[in-house]
Amino acid sequence: MKWNKSIIFFLLILFGVGLLTSPFWLWQLKHSKELNVLIMDKTVPDSSYQEHAGLIWVLNNQKYVKSNQAPYSKERDYVGVNPLKEKHKQLTHLPKDLSSYDVIYMTDQYGVDKEEASRMNSVEKVSKQMEGGLALEDVERVESALFQNTNKTLIAEFNTFAAPTSDQAREKITNLLHLSWSGWIGRYFSDLESNEVPIWVKERYEQIYDHKWSFKGSGLILINSDDHLIVLSDQELVSGALQFSTTDKGKDLFNQPIKSNYGYWFDIVAAKDETDILATYTLPVNEKGKAVLTEYGLPSQFPAVIQYKNKQYTSYYFAGDYADEAEVPALYKTVGFDTWKRSITYRHSFYWNSYVPIMKGILKNGLHSADHASTNVETTTVNHLKINTKTDDTYIQVLKDNKWTNLLVKGVNMGIAKPGTFPGETAITRDEYLRWFKDIGAMHANAIRVYTLHPPAFYQALYEYNQLAEEPLYLFHGAWINEETLLEKQDAYANEVDNDFNRELKNMIDIIHGNASIAAAPGHASGEYTYDISKYVLGIMIGIEWDPEVVQNTNEKHKSIASYDGTYFETKDASPFESWLAQKMDETVKYEVDKYDWQHTMSFTNWVTTDLLKHRYEPDPKEDMAIVNPNHIKTTENFHAGFLASYHVYPYYPDFLNYEPAYKGYINKQGKQSNYGAYLQELREAHDMPVLIAEFGVPASRGKTHENVNGMTQGFLSEQEQGNFDKEMFQMIVDENYAGGLLFAWQDEWFKRTWNTMDYDNPDRRPYWSNLQTNEQHFGLLSFDPGKYESPIYIDGKKKDWEKLGISPLYEDRREQKGIESIYVTSDEQQVNLRIDYHQPIDLQTDTTYLLFNTIEKQGQKTIALKNKTIKSTFGVDFLVKIANEHNSQILVDSYYDSFHYHYGSILHMIKEEAYAKKKDNGVFHPIRLTLNKELELPDTKIPFQSYVTGHLLFGNGNPASKEFNSLTDISVSKDKKTIEVRIPWALLNMKDPSQKEIMADLWQKGLEESVQAKGIQIAAVMEKEEEIISSFPKLNRYNEILAADAKWYTWDEWEMPAYHERLRASYYLLKDAFSEINLGD
Repeated sequence: MKWNKSIIFFLLILFGVGLLTSPFWLWQLKHSKELNVLIMDKTVPDSSYQEHAGLIWVLNNQKYVKSNQAPYSKERDYVGVNPLKEKHKQLTHLPKDLSSYDVIYMTDQYGVDKEEASRMNSVEKVSKQMEGGLALEDVERVESALFQNTNKTLIAEFNTFAAPTSDQAREKITNLLHLSWSGWIGRYFSDLESNEVPIWVKERYEQIYDHKWSFKGSGLILINSDDHLIVLSDQELVSGALQFSTTDKGKDLFNQPIKSNYGYWFDIVAAKDETDILATYTLPVNEKGKAVLTEYGLPSQFPAVIQYKNKQYTSYYFAGDYADEAEVPALYKTVGFDTWKRSITYRHSFYWNSYVPIMKGILKNGLHSADHASTNVETTTVNHLKINTKTDDTYIQVLKDNKWTNLLVKGVNMGIAKPGTFPGETAITRDEYLRWFKDIGAMHANAIRVYTLHPPAFYQALYEYNQLAEEPLYLFHGAWINEETLLEKQDAYANEVDNDFNRELKNMIDIIHGNASIAAAPGHASGEYTYDISKYVLGIMIGIEWDPEVVQNTNEKHKSIASYDGTYFETKDASPFESWLAQKMDETVKYEVDKYDWQHTMSFTNWVTTDLLKHRYEPDPKEDMAIVNPNHIKTTENFHAGFLASYHVYPYYPDFLNYEPAYKGYINKQGKQSNYGAYLQELREAHDMPVLIAEFGVPASRGKTHENVNGMTQGFLSEQEQGNFDKEMFQMIVDENYAGGLLFAWQDEWFKRTWNTMDYDNPDRRPYWSNLQTNEQHFGLLSFDPGKYESPIYIDGKKKDWEKLGISPLYEDRREQKGIESIYVTSDEQQVNLRIDYHQPIDLQTDTTYLLFNTIEKQGQKTIALKNKTIKSTFGVDFLVKIANEHNSQILVDSYYDSFHYHYGSILHMIKEEAYAKKKDNGVFHPIRLTLNKELELPDTKIPFQSYVTGHLLFGNGNPASKEFNSLTDISVSKDKKTIEVRIPWALLNMKDPSQKEIMADLWQKGLEESVQAKGIQIAAVMEKEEEIISSFPKLNRYNEILAADAKWYTWDEWEMPAYHERLRASYYLLKDAFSEINLGD
């Protein structure tokens, strides 16, 4: 019996020991898992390896081992700064070959320097900065590894792309992570008096705000890329720290909901796709704090963890120093240790409560799997020739599961330029192309079209995008003809025209098959083309919008040419020009067949001007003088890929679209009368093949060029109006049984010109500034807004962006109790911005503020009639800005300096020429106008010369982050009505090139072509209240006169390369909805 008791006692002891030691022996029983992890850490100021030690513990605790089966070491298993080596050897670099790594983990890439030691609250001093920031060479190597292999996961955390990382490296890594950075970083402090707040933060605050750091209690510090700093203290905060919490998607991946406090540095980012967000931060701000954030355009909740999955790789971004843990235990060979740590620390240790379970979830369930890396495009072979598309009577068809399926084309046209460059410079980078393709794919588009040969970066990016995407992005590839030579020769068959076009067509075929080496030539793309994108080419679309005189003259010169009879194309009843097109397509197909055993769907560019219809109500004979009829061109039995017609169709041009009586009775399927829809119906019925609308759209510009009877004008549309009209047009295109539509355009094009503004700027400097008056520059769904990360000033009635820029007042008088208190002025690549602060709330029904601008010497008005008073000035006033109510606010121009009146009155004699306008200081200001149309003669009536007042200033909110956003906003008033912001587009000030301060010269002496360099803008201001002048800057003297000596000048730095950032317009999201909602069979 005693023996039995002893055994039981022994077994109990053994059980107790086993239970106590179970975390250790259970760990030993676990199988190790091979996982090759490359850790990149540049912020290693000492031998604690704090920035990546936490990651090493997780890997070892979860029994992940290297390829040699050894555990990970924080001292050896990373690349970056090594604190134990001599300083000149401190930085170790990435291996050249990253193919063996399964996971690439980027911890803090900041580097080590004195400021970093301060930021980390370290007393250690480092003599000079290492190679801080993520190196471009490193991110390129990582990028190459991700695209060349299908087994990799990228994980990055703060600080991967904030300062001091270069712009180029930041662009690449944010592309890979599929996110955008706001330019802001921040940190929550429980005590703003503590030594935890870095010295440099306090110094920067005192520098910006000009008073001592005296904060107490908890606070939130936010800093942007320009080193502007915001402090939110107890008055703006609620109790509690920065909150981290998982989304439903994050909860599923991590197998648990995670909520925790986060207390270290973070950055404010946005996911390109909100469904990628796994966790969010919530700032502990009250309503007052939210109001401050809103004024800076900052959210109170934003992503903390973002996952991006595609066919090629998976990435994660942690918007904080998550792996940074100062007290990582040496003990890792145990099970359940992290659970115990979580239970005793509750939410106080972010590392144990959040980071460890996140990493365990990712390592177990979230690493990239190559299972989905199958091809997303099918091809087939017909008579030994490969094809990926064909056409039926209405649509292009593609293969789906080896079955021909109709494809409704939903796409965009893409130009070849960006701000600061002309098209011939082919300056768009591979990273920009790839980012744009992602955004285009995200809006449910399935095609893009290019007009000409792009640089090799385009084809690389398109190929790589289609390796990532679940659904392909197809390409319509154009071949550009030398338009200048064609217009000069007036003959498509001319050797100079034909030979050059043949070369372009052959180069295009070689390029899409990744088999071209194009020598550098001015104005053309060149380089080594090695990416075969042929299976993504949906069609080849040759040519341009054909000049009707070229078509007519070609036909006249070659009347003897019979119909064309080729191998793949032939003609019937065709004109010589149509036969020439058939020949070019036939030769293109033959070249591709002979060299690559491929055929692609073929088309040629056409437009309304040369369509096959007769337009009796077209007032311009040139717009209806020539026909290019696709019905006259036929395919032979040797061609299997299909042929379709392609047209550019806009709602406002040519003019018959507004005046054709038969169109007035057309009601579209949405129940609306539409001349555009009527033309679409007539055009489609005239064709016996599929028809693609290869261009359609309206611009979101301030300036307007043509009007449309249904409101679809060429310009002076808000972004919302642009999107709604584009959506409406696409719906009509689909309803009228077209093959689809390609929106014009993807991106804005600053180099473009418009007929009613092209005489007023410097054509050699157009790409260097954004001309809001030129509608052709602003068709894009992607806007290029001034400023590196955000616009310097948003016209929204708020002061914070002015404070952020540290702008001093041009005028200020805080002693008065009424009228204007101060005036601030700044400018950017798009406009002049003014802010006027008032002592008392302004009543725009009774109060009028006048801004007087002097831009050019030795002219201008010196007697200025206000609403109720007349004042004088000893300097000439060239422009008068009147700020009154919504109906009466405008900018006026000295009649002597009125380019519209001079151009159309004195030179072209289309309007009455006023005799007084030739005289300086004549006492008359003119409204600023733009021309819309010359006099038109219709069969039964005449339409007089048309113009409109473009100097009218529109009230609204110009901040894209606002729910009330209107991109046409010129004036915005603050809620307390004590601040007014005004924008004046450069072109309204007769600027030919603001980047060089180039303005129009004396028109009556030098003409429109000449220019002079401006000193700047001399500014004065006067405020009337009812019948009294209550305020002025500078002060009026006793003669009611403003003295030039007292009037301040605003000037600006000239620039050679514009600062800009990309912004998806409001219209992008409306088209995204349209492309998602409008489908075949609906």
